[in-house]
Formats: sequence, structure tokens, C-alpha cells
Amino acid sequence: MKNSLRQSMAWLHTWAGLLAGWLLFVIFVGGTLSCFDRELDDWMRPSLHDINATPAPRFDAPMFDNAFAQIAARAPGAHSWWAHAPHERERAMETFWMLDDGTTRKLTLDPRTATPVPETAGGDFFFELHWNLHAGTTGMFIVAFAGMLMLVALVAGVITHKRIFKDFFTFRPSAGGQRAWLDGHNLTGVLGLPFHLLIAYTGVIIFATSYITGGLDTAYKGDLNRFFQEAGGFHEREDAGRPLARLHSIDALVADAQRRMGQPVDWASVEHPDDVSALIIFGTDHARHVAWDMQQVQYDAATGAFVHHSAPPTVGYLTYSFLGGLHMVQFGGGGLRALYFLLGLTGCVMLASGMQVWVRKRAQRIAAAGPVSGYGIVQGLNIGVVAGMPFACATLLLANRLLPAQTPERARAEIAVFCTAWAVAACWGMGRTRSGRGWRDLFAGTALACVAIPLVNFATTDASHLLATLPQGQWSLASVDLVALAFAAGFGWLAHRAALRSPLRPPMALRTAAQGA
Repeated sequence: MKNSLRQSMAWLHTWAGLLAGWLLFVIFVGGTLSCFDRELDDWMRPSLHDINATPAPRFDAPMFDNAFAQIAARAPGAHSWWAHAPHERERAMETFWMLDDGTTRKLTLDPRTATPVPETAGGDFFFELHWNLHAGTTGMFIVAFAGMLMLVALVAGVITHKRIFKDFFTFRPSAGGQRAWLDGHNLTGVLGLPFHLLIAYTGVIIFATSYITGGLDTAYKGDLNRFFQEAGGFHEREDAGRPLARLHSIDALVADAQRRMGQPVDWASVEHPDDVSALIIFGTDHARHVAWDMQQVQYDAATGAFVHHSAPPTVGYLTYSFLGGLHMVQFGGGGLRALYFLLGLTGCVMLASGMQVWVRKRAQRIAAAGPVSGYGIVQGLNIGVVAGMPFACATLLLANRLLPAQTPERARAEIAVFCTAWAVAACWGMGRTRSGRGWRDLFAGTALACVAIPLVNFATTDASHLLATLPQGQWSLASVDLVALAFAAGFGWLAHRAALRSPLRPPMALRTAAQGA
């Protein structure tokens, strides 16, 4: 036990942050980039970038029929089909199908011709990394646990900081060493505190039904589908066991669906497409309100007759969708997503500097006590995770431009490049820990990789580089290159600062005392 509440909270803040720090950094980087996941998806599909050059870039009548024909040719017996209409944030038409075992497949189409376009990991890679680490249900539980630890660390940090507002106005980068890292940790922690609390809490609550199941088990006997149908006002039909003779035109129903919902159609799906009970379902996007707009209209897939308009959600479900909307920031336009992006960066800096404060604070103590293997591991992991991951993110964008369009399993190849680059960078950084040059090397490497993004983009595309996108006012595409250059400048400055600092070595008096002992 500690002697006071503040001491107890300081201990809790340190160890809750340490145990989840590296994992939370990965989650925060993925979530920060996911603020513009659709824009990244769009940038990573250069074959579609000439769409804005056409006289009529809008698609008021999405080619759902042709899109579903592509899915039917690949998965006629799938449990369900989906297709998302193109919009201002993403030119492509994304289609999905889910098999009876729950696995999902994806196919991206050119909205003008409904033909497949080259695969890419896209912004979806960072989004999935953010919420389940690409590890399915197990990863979701790990992320949830990390989010809970973050909540604990944030609350404990507020209690233990008796000078929280004074620290907000204190930043001394020229001080170097632990002082500069601590100032950076305090500044970004206080600056983004409301946002960090919001993101941690809403991130945990989004999947609460998956890991807090007592109420569902009692009221619904664990039947999640029935729970969501009742809470959200949805409707389903059971399989009839007879084949569907002919699927009604989906495009022919779009106008009626938009009239009933009062909003443009964002997506369409077909449930049980090979059965006479099949339903054609339309829904809207989530960009108009904080709470997700979950309303749906349904039609009989054989006749096109209207079947059901989802009821208004219950108060509980509306509250849930409001919290989810706050977390995923699909509302409010590009300006609000940019604010989330910047505040997400403060979270990344807060986590990175907090881990480094832990290392620096114990440097002298470890030097006096003699070599400790665990301390070296923490140093190496700091460099490998904090400096290695941004380098890997930059290489993913480079791989998108450098891999041939015909590469088999192209999305997997991009992800393989990301993982390989991160592993190599982490090994390099950890190997350079003793010399103190790991931070400098990886920061410099990330700066060069970020500079290379617009250069490689210029060399490999005709309509996607800055000389084409800026004159045309395609700011969504141009922003990726411009942000890459901004990150290059930032990491270049960090590399310069790291090069000026001497490696972590104990003071002469401590080394002498340690040798004399």
C-alpha cells in the first residue's frame, strides 16, 4: 500500500500505462489514421482518380444491379450480399458477401462499369488494426482490455497531477532528457484529456454487448440477433427452403427507398439471395447525425413489393448509437475529422512520451544497480513500437504505388510489406539501443519514407499526384501527399533532435560508484 491517495494513483497511473502503453500506441495510431479511412481507400485506388475529371462525377443512380451480378457470379449461395454506393469521400463501389459460416469477402468495383479494380489494404487496414488488431474476436477483447486500462490510467493521472493546469503551459524541449519527455507527456495529456476520456470510454462501450453479456443471457438467452432486431426496429424473414426464380431489379427500387427514408441511399443488401424469402434492403449513411442512422427499408426480392420500414430505435439503442457515432466521427464533415485526427496525434505523443519518461526516470537507478535485462527490453520495445510503426505505415502507402496492379492477393501483399517493414525497423532500432542511435535512425528513415510518398506517387500515376490534384481542387487526394510531407518535416526534426542528444549513459559519479561497489 502507498502512503497517500496521490501516491497510490501515481503507482496506478504508471503501471496501467506501462502494461498497455505499446498496445495503446498501436491502437491510437490505427484509430487516428482511420479518421480518414475512406480518403485513404480512395487515394490507394489510383485507377479511379479520373472520375472527378468527367463532366458528371456524381452517381445519383448507383449500379447496384451490375454490382450484385458480380457477387452472384462468385457467391450465389452466400448468406447475404452488400454494396455501398460511391460518394464524395470514396469513388469506388465496395461490395461484400457473407457466407453461412460468418466469414466475409470483399470486391471493389469501378462504379462506371462495375468491373473489379486492383485490390488494396486501404484505410480499412488501419480501421481493423484499431478495433481488433486483425485478430478477430480475440483481438477485440484485447483492445477492450487495453481501453479499460487507459481509462484507469487517465483517471489516476488526473488525481496524481497536482499541477495539471500549470503543466499545460510548460514545455521545455531545449531541456532535453527526461524533462523534455515529461513536459511533452503532460502537455499532450492535458490538451487532449477530454478527447482521450471520450475515445477510451466510447471505444470500450461500442462492443459492450460482446463482453458484458449478463443482461442478454438473461433477457434474450444469448440471442444477439433478436436483441438487435427489437432494439433497432429491424425485421428478418426465415428461409423458406425454396429457390428464388428471379431477383427483382435493385436499381428500380432506389427512388422509392430514398422517398421513404427521406435521405439518399448509401447501401443496398440482399438477405438469403438464393431463397424465395430473400429481402432487398436499403439504408442511409451515418454522416448527417451524431447517432448512427440505422433506418432501413425492405422489399420482397422476387416482386419488389414494399415489406417493412424499420421502426424508430429504442432510447437505449439511440444512446448506444450516439456514443458509437461520437467515437467513429462519420458526422460533421472533414473539419471535425481533422480535429479528431489532430487530437489523436496528441494521444500518440502522450503514450510515446509517457513510455519514454518511464525509461528515463529509471536510467540512473538502473546504472547504479548494474545491468538489468528487463530494462533493456523496455528500451528496445519503446524504439521498436513508437519509432518503428510510423515507418511501417509509410511503407504501406509506398507499397500501394510500387506493387504491380496484377499482383495476386495484392491487399495481403501490402499488409506483408507493412509487417516486414515494422519487424525490420524494430529489430534495427532495438539493435541500436546500446549505442543510443535507434531513435535517430528510425526517425530519419520515417522522414525519408514520408518524403518518398509524393515522389513515388508522381512517378507512378498520371492523375493522382500533387501537380494534378491541386489544380483540379481534389483536396482529398492532395491532402495525403501534403500530410506525408508534413510528417516528413516532423520526423526529420525528431531525427535531428535525437542526433544531438547523447546516448543514455549513467552520470560519471554513478558509474564510478557502481564500479567501486
